[in-house]
Amino acid sequence: MLAASEDFLIEAARGEMSRCWPKPTVAALCAALDAVFRLADATWNARRSNVRYLLDAPAAACKAGCGWCCHQQVGVSVPEAVRIAAHLRTLPAEEGEALSGRVRQVAERTTGMTTLERAATRLSCPFLGAEGGCTIYAVRPLRCRGLHSIDVEFCIACYEDLEGMRERLRKGELKPVYLETPERIFDSALAGVLKSLGKAAPKAVVSLELTAAVAALLDNPRLAERWLAGARPDKALHLRPDHGRA
Repeated sequence: MLAASEDFLIEAARGEMSRCWPKPTVAALCAALDAVFRLADATWNARRSNVRYLLDAPAAACKAGCGWCCHQQVGVSVPEAVRIAAHLRTLPAEEGEALSGRVRQVAERTTGMTTLERAATRLSCPFLGAEGGCTIYAVRPLRCRGLHSIDVEFCIACYEDLEGMRERLRKGELKPVYLETPERIFDSALAGVLKSLGKAAPKAVVSLELTAAVAALLDNPRLAERWLAGARPDKALHLRPDHGRA
């Protein structure tokens, strides 16, 4: 399979999501976003199996059971948050209740925190399983899909002292260790999702904090339809940058 270009991905994702309007439903959105996930995943799989890429790109250090990056804020779009909340409702009762309870617990402690404040808690993502795997892997956010590190020691150091690592990066003492190609691919898919949302429900084009947004949707499922119809999510659910930073 030939890898799609980033421009193609943007338009393909936009096209899939546009099918949800003018009468959006949670079911239609889930189907459309799943199609975007499949397209972006297939593009990345094709790109990383290309001989040229294999020769030029460093190997990723990410592997099953490695969850060092899963202790920080995650920005998601409205459709992604809605998709995850909908997924939790399809799980067997005991599993769904346990995950939903963890989401609410983490949200209660972290909602409203900045990036560095959240990292300082060292709390794991509520969807990080006991064995270090993602319990919502099939519907995980696009930003999570695009994060591929080539140096696990860097990831561990960020977990232990994110602010210190940022300062070293600013001083040029370190170089970023995340692969650019998967980041571009999944960011392109996300751009297409937002492009469609921007035309149909522009007030809902905001970056939400994963845990806070999913917790809100679990507590009030009607929020999903309101957001898709054009309502702006509560500011308390928005991703917050660090104080004094853009």
